Amino acid sequence: MEFLLLSKDLTQQYCRKILMPEGATEILLDITDKINNDQKLFDIYKEFYMNNIESGYWTTVWEPLTIHPYVEEVFGNEASLFYLHAALQRLPLTEQKYSERGLSEELFVETLRDIGVWVQNAYNLVGYYAIRNFSWIWRHLEARMFRLSGMQFMATKFSGVVKGFYNAKEDRFLLLCSEGMELRANGDMQGVCKKEKTNDGFVTKYEETEDYFIGNPITPIGKGLNKQVKLKKDEWKKVLDKDDTMLEIHIPRDTSFDMETIKDTYRQAKEFYATYFPEVEYKGMVCHTWLFTPQLREMLPPSSNIVKFQQQFYLYPTAGSVRFLWNFVFNELTEVKDAKPDTSLRKKVLNYLEEDKEIFDMNGIFLEQCGDFGTVSYKNEDEN
Repeated sequence: MEFLLLSKDLTQQYCRKILMPEGATEILLDITDKINNDQKLFDIYKEFYMNNIESGYWTTVWEPLTIHPYVEEVFGNEASLFYLHAALQRLPLTEQKYSERGLSEELFVETLRDIGVWVQNAYNLVGYYAIRNFSWIWRHLEARMFRLSGMQFMATKFSGVVKGFYNAKEDRFLLLCSEGMELRANGDMQGVCKKEKTNDGFVTKYEETEDYFIGNPITPIGKGLNKQVKLKKDEWKKVLDKDDTMLEIHIPRDTSFDMETIKDTYRQAKEFYATYFPEVEYKGMVCHTWLFTPQLREMLPPSSNIVKFQQQFYLYPTAGSVRFLWNFVFNELTEVKDAKPDTSLRKKVLNYLEEDKEIFDMNGIFLEQCGDFGTVSYKNEDEN
C-alpha cells in the first residue's frame, strides 16, 4: 500500500511534534495499522484524501465531515480521527513550506498545535477524541495561517460584500453596502438569529458614476441605512473592494486578551509578513468573531478589552446568531435551561436572552488607511 505518505513511526513523530494529546496519538497509530491491513478502509481513505485534500477541495468549503458507514462501524465515536489522519499526511509538505520560507520550527509547533487543542477540546466536551471542526484545519496544514503570539493570521481575498472609502481631508472612513444586500428596516441583515425575513426591509443599491460613488452607508456598529449617499470621487478614495488582500485574524481561546498585548501582536504580524511574505500587500485586518457581537457594548463597560477591541473595527451587517457567542461563553452542548450565570458575562448574556433580545455576531474591518491599531475611532454617517 504505497499510497500512505506517513509510516507509523512518522505518524507518531509528527503527533509528538505538534503536541497531539497522547490518547489521540494512540488512536491515530491504531488507525495507521488498520488502514494498512484493511483494503476497504484503505480505499475509502485514499478516495477521501485524493478528492478532498490533494485536490484542494477542502480549502474551498466549510462543511461537516461525511463519515463513511464502514469507517463509523470500525472506529465508532472516534471515526473523525480517521479523516484527521488523512489530513495529517500533509505535515511533510507543511514542513517543507516552512523551510522554503525560512520559518522556524518554533512557529511550526506553535501554529500546528492548535489541531491537538481542538482534539482535546472535543474530548473535554464529549468524552472522546474527535476533530469536530475538520473544515478549519486546512489553514494550518497548507501553511496558510500562522500563530504569532496570541493570534492567528492568514492572508485572504476580501469578499467584497461591502466597499470602503476614505476621505483624507476629513480623515474619515465609511463603508457602503454592495448591490443587493437584503436588510431589515433597522439595518440588520435579513436572517439574523435564523429568523424569517421581515416585511419592512429593503434591498441595497450601489453604483459608480463618472463623479460619484453612490450607495447605502453603514454605521460603525454594522447597521445599514435605508438611504443613499453620494460620495464625490475627488474627495473620497475607494480603499476596499472585492479581492483586495486582507489579514484574516482569529483569536484562540487561550489568548491573553488585553489591548496592549493585541496591539503588540499586530505589530509582530506586520513585521512577520514584511520579512517572510513581502509579496503580500494587505490593507488591514478582517475578522468574523463572537467578539464582534454588537450587543456586548450594552453588556460590558467601555473599559472592557472586548469593547475596546471591537471599537477598532468597522462592523458590517452579517446574518449571525447567538450560537457563535454561546459556544465561547458557555459551550456548544449547553442548553439555555442548563446554563449557569457563574461569571459576570454569562449572567448578562442570560439576562439579555431572558428579555427576548437578539444577540448575533458580525464581521468587522480594520484598515491601515485609518491609523494605528488601537487608536482609531469612527464617525457615524449622521455625525457632522
